[in-house]
Amino acid sequence: MSDGLDWNLLAAAVFGLLMFLLLSRIFFKPLKYILRTLLWTALGGVIIYLYNFAGALWGLAIGLNIISAFVVGIMGLPGLGALIALKYLFS
Repeated sequence: MSDGLDWNLLAAAVFGLLMFLLLSRIFFKPLKYILRTLLWTALGGVIIYLYNFAGALWGLAIGLNIISAFVVGIMGLPGLGALIALKYLFS
């Protein structure tokens, strides 16, 4: 064995680091969109919950499920208005 630098080990480490950086860049963008969508969906659920809490005084409520939370999370208050309109249009 030589006491010098093992070039094969160094090349493998550099290659592994470059592959890690490449794969993290490839998978980070879709993961960012997925996490952002989950966050907006959770916030939409909170908005519906608050609407149901405040609307309990007047007998107003919207079903809290993943689809309605997604719609309100993505569209915001216009989405909440659309869900309210659809609920009373079809009831």
